[in-house]
Amino acid sequence: MLNLKIFLCSLVYTFLLFVSFILIAPLALLPKPLMNEERRWSVVKLWADVNFYLLEHVCGLKYKLIGQENIPDERCVLFVKHSSVMEVFIGLRYFSPSSWVGKHELMYLPIFRGAYKKFKLIPVKRGMGRIEVDRVVKQGLDRLKENKWLIIFPEGHRMPYKQTKKYGLSGSLLAKGSGKDILPISHNAGRYWKRRGLLKLPGTVYFSIGPVISTKEKTIEEINNSAQTWIQNEISVVDEL
Repeated sequence: MLNLKIFLCSLVYTFLLFVSFILIAPLALLPKPLMNEERRWSVVKLWADVNFYLLEHVCGLKYKLIGQENIPDERCVLFVKHSSVMEVFIGLRYFSPSSWVGKHELMYLPIFRGAYKKFKLIPVKRGMGRIEVDRVVKQGLDRLKENKWLIIFPEGHRMPYKQTKKYGLSGSLLAKGSGKDILPISHNAGRYWKRRGLLKLPGTVYFSIGPVISTKEKTIEEINNSAQTWIQNEISVVDEL
């Protein structure tokens, strides 16, 4: 009976997720002067808040954000663990204005293509080698110069709960190239909302913002190892909260 309730609640939320996106997303894509950048990000934050509300009241899935004291005054590069959808809401809600490195394939959908342009997101083609890495780094440096947070999922795509893979090079390259720090964010969302899963289990997801990782006097490999080690270890820490 409990599993049936979870299934039905998850189904209802998934429907409402798409409805909220269809209703709210077009507002954020309105042209100037109807929608300047500040208003655009207010709409994006609203969409994130709506989904947090729905997750809590439909599925019983709450979240807590810890480590906010680690957020630096100067915007930098965020390395975010990617195992669910909830981390997207966190990035939109707490780090604006920001630019994201995302899948190039999403640009085939008109509404995502519009979002990439309006929010100056950085599409990346998987498996294109060093040329594509150099392009992402160049565009990322431009976004950092515009005083935006730069949000990257260094694993490249959503991973099963507690699993990981070798981090890509572009995030560390552009952080080091710009002299910016890296802000790691870990969480256990994959425990409650699995990768490619319909079910949203009741509970509390903890998002943990770690201490900044300096890129000075470190190799790209050392930067990636520092970030990945902290992010993976922190999953077990927040699981105990």
